[in-house]
Amino acid sequence: MKKIMVKDLLEQGHSSMNDIVMDTAGLLEDAYFVIKIDDLLKERGITQKDLAQMTGMRVGTISEIINGKGISLNKVQLFAIMAALRVKSINDLYEMKFPEGLEETFYTEQAEWKTTKEMPIAVKEMYKKNVLKASGLK
Repeated sequence: MKKIMVKDLLEQGHSSMNDIVMDTAGLLEDAYFVIKIDDLLKERGITQKDLAQMTGMRVGTISEIINGKGISLNKVQLFAIMAALRVKSINDLYEMKFPEGLEETFYTEQAEWKTTKEMPIAVKEMYKKNVLKASGLK
């Protein structure tokens, strides 16, 4: 299992990523992005080379995906990995780990949003800020 702080991902952020995307993702800077593919390989008794041969990807690409190194994973590659490892949920491959307080806030706001069909106040504020920034007013 490889854990990468979202803060570190943002620091390595893609140069063409716009400020609003970076700011919105920055709300999760204390969270971790967890890559679980290496655990699945161990569980199944196969290597990165085996997975590469099963999916048609380069071993280097598989290594970069597993280690979270500057590679974008497209949907076809994702589906190939899922098919090869026989997993049906992306949560088997990747997971977000939130700090305790943020996780509680997200669950509370998610439940409120589903029930009331109204954006939580924090989401409304983020939305307004991002609209202003996109329009060049902020």
